[in-house]
Amino acid sequence: MDDTMQNPGAVSPELDEMVGRLLDNMLGSLAAGEDPGVAIVVEDAGAHAYEALFCDDGAEQCLEAATAFVAEHTGGVPDEGVARVERYAIAYAGCVQLDGVYEDAVLVSFCERSMPCGYSAFVAFHGMGQGDDFMWSDPEPAGEEPSLF
Repeated sequence: MDDTMQNPGAVSPELDEMVGRLLDNMLGSLAAGEDPGVAIVVEDAGAHAYEALFCDDGAEQCLEAATAFVAEHTGGVPDEGVARVERYAIAYAGCVQLDGVYEDAVLVSFCERSMPCGYSAFVAFHGMGQGDDFMWSDPEPAGEEPSLF
């Protein structure tokens, strides 16, 4: 029995890997000086994934559209070969307050069907567009949030 069956709040290796890939893509875009918009990944039990970027409107509208897309497609994205969604992640660049100072950060929300709720985390960064001089922190937890399932 895997850890997620014994501990329903645990992050599965599949979700951990999916969120890691999404964060890597976001950080790579930021290092290159690109605004990645709001990115989503949904994945089914067979690891078939669908990824999308929402970047045609303002940040708040893109986040709302991305969240709505995930909530509306928990049954799958059949045109993309994705069956019933087992896990999702939504990421975007924003800021967090650390020690009374606002810091640039990638914020990510994620959940899996086996979890009682969704979770969020952030990765602080400095030096957008500075290539090899771009720096980021380790992911930090940001709390619980409602599941979109």
